[in-house]
Amino acid sequence: MIEDAATFRNKEQVLYDLSQALHFSPETLEENRKGRLSKDQVKKLAPLCIQPAVLTFVFAVAPFVVWTWIIAGRQQLSMGNAFPALLTELTHVNDLFEAHGKMGGVMMLGSIIVSLALAAIMAFRMPLSLYFDLLERKVEAREGRVVAREEQINRPNGRDPIEKYFFSLRYLNMPVSLAAYRALDAGSVYIVYLLPRSEVLASIEPKLDDAAVALSAPGQSSQA
Repeated sequence: MIEDAATFRNKEQVLYDLSQALHFSPETLEENRKGRLSKDQVKKLAPLCIQPAVLTFVFAVAPFVVWTWIIAGRQQLSMGNAFPALLTELTHVNDLFEAHGKMGGVMMLGSIIVSLALAAIMAFRMPLSLYFDLLERKVEAREGRVVAREEQINRPNGRDPIEKYFFSLRYLNMPVSLAAYRALDAGSVYIVYLLPRSEVLASIEPKLDDAAVALSAPGQSSQA
């Protein structure tokens, strides 16, 4: 009984702990309650789309830029004239090997193929559903009992297992951090704010029957 009393948290404390772990503010939560994604959330989530898009572009373009520059130097051509020369060599393998030798031709073809393969991998990793969610900036509210769940993935050679944490709402499993996992009052009823396509967790708050919980630091008095 003493331990339960010591660890008891009211709903305001639970909301504050969740906001700290998931990095959402009172202004952010208010925007989510209105069905909108806040500007801060867009800035936080945008790199998840931008990084694979940038890497796709770099891997797709870089080998052509490098080899165009090499051909321009070898043949004393401008970059504008060297690029058509590169394309001609790539479409005529015999000309490619004559211009660069067998080893040079193999290096050119190999580097371009590998780089384009990496570009394709990065392209498949682009979260298109999240991209369209960020464009629309809409948030969907779902209500129900949320459970914090831990999953361990064993690694070879007896190394420490990989631990993953989730909030589970019926069929939906939302990846979260360890801090968020610990902040949840598991089994209580919550309102979960999600991006509709990607189902990325935007914020979460305990459900009250009469009024919303005000998000404020512990010890501060607040009114709903």
